[in-house]
Amino acid sequence: MIKYSEGFKSYVESLVNRDNNITTATQKACEVFNIPYTDNVRRAMSKSLERNGVTDSKELPESDMFVEAQKRQLDKTKSRFIISWCQSDTEIHEQFLDNIEVYANEIDAEISIIAGRYKNPTSLNSSNRVKENEERNSWSPRIEKYLDANRHKIHKHLCILSDLKIQPTASTPLSGINGLTGLESCVVGHPRVHLKSLPILDGYPHKLLLTTGAISLQNYTDTKSGKKGEFHHTLGFVIVELDGDDFHVRQVTAGDDGSFYDLHYNVLDGTIRETSETVIVFGDLHLGETNDEVLEASFKMAEDLNCDEIVLHDVFNGHSISHHERNQPFQVMSREDDGSDDLMLELTNMATFFDNYSDFNFIMVRSNHDEFLDRWLNDVDWRKSTNKSTYLELAHVLKNDSIGKGIIPAILDKCGVTNVKCLGINDSYRIQNIECGVHGHIGANGSRGGVIQFKNLNTKNITGHTHSPCREDGHSSVGTLTHLRVGYNKGASSWMNTNVVIYPNGKSQHVHIINNKYTTL
Repeated sequence: MIKYSEGFKSYVESLVNRDNNITTATQKACEVFNIPYTDNVRRAMSKSLERNGVTDSKELPESDMFVEAQKRQLDKTKSRFIISWCQSDTEIHEQFLDNIEVYANEIDAEISIIAGRYKNPTSLNSSNRVKENEERNSWSPRIEKYLDANRHKIHKHLCILSDLKIQPTASTPLSGINGLTGLESCVVGHPRVHLKSLPILDGYPHKLLLTTGAISLQNYTDTKSGKKGEFHHTLGFVIVELDGDDFHVRQVTAGDDGSFYDLHYNVLDGTIRETSETVIVFGDLHLGETNDEVLEASFKMAEDLNCDEIVLHDVFNGHSISHHERNQPFQVMSREDDGSDDLMLELTNMATFFDNYSDFNFIMVRSNHDEFLDRWLNDVDWRKSTNKSTYLELAHVLKNDSIGKGIIPAILDKCGVTNVKCLGINDSYRIQNIECGVHGHIGANGSRGGVIQFKNLNTKNITGHTHSPCREDGHSSVGTLTHLRVGYNKGASSWMNTNVVIYPNGKSQHVHIINNKYTTL
């Protein structure tokens, strides 16, 4: 343990007694005594001052505002709720709150703002000296009527955990709370925007964990964790729509000016406008295993949101030549019986799909199921294949491929499909400030992809592949547009029918399709 001279400690004490906060006092003392300032020095001085009775760690009584927030009850006659989070002793984003209030009035939603608390040693009151009649934690009078520190079960499958305190600097705020609400999904207050779909068995409702984003401005320490918290601090809220036995839940993030998009609505400067010029990243398609009703709901979403283009993952499924089934004779026989082992039919259906939706422009991301076909052409002895003629035809196409992005783009080009742009495995495709050209099966340097890798990239990104929606800081993953059981995802499954919408302001939003609906608005 490093020992600091009595002179150094006395100098810090004198500065604190002159109403400098501990951080400022330590920084000044380090300059005078030529000692490199670190957070470890500040913590050591904080403990020294407390031992000497200069500061007092005695906790102050909670404010009346917080006590009332602990008693808050939500209006159960409402079917829509807007939930955000606000840090104590911190300014709020006034324009963002104005826009929230306008939107809540438009859709008849109740506003709930979770009371967040954070001991900030950089603040001017950080010495913690107890003053007569002083209280802990206060919030802007503007949000007093919305302030919430109670727990609410607003639907039989959804809870709002306003009573749960999570440090705003926590890098993974959803960790460790999987079982807190049993079968129910839950919303927790936090300035980072995270989303997680948990595995469930058949017959159970989907379980989502979501954080809210914040209505307060950035107010963090100058420590490493504080600076990281500041970087990921996001203006936002969660909107919940109750729909009988179901509910719809979305995370909404705002721009620096407090404006935001939510599905059909753009709220800017207290005025509600219609959403336009969106891009939608569909959940993995897997033609042949697609849920037609979910697909129809997704295209309705695209029409309703005036979508300019649609990003697709795993369009080709490859069930006709799947290497996963090569050593499963009964599954192979079943496909022979129902005709689903016909590769040319599967490819024709893929081209027909694009023809059927000729009003839309598509971006097709190079995906792992695309590689099924390339692998089949390279590995299989065509003389023993059930698709001999198709093999020889495709081999000729691949040999003369002028595109150089694999067999799928070459086939679409040969079929005259013009409304799709095919990406290569290393191609970038940015929409606004978000990278959308990565499927998700390959990570850095050819390794297996994963959430940690993608959230640590130096750009926001949206991927597919997992079939399980998630969001961690700058990384989002879509779900799937297939049936939620397709044979190989046995046991508990976190798959969901989920798309991601990208709005003109560069913000994105997961939209879940529940029983073939995505909203009640």
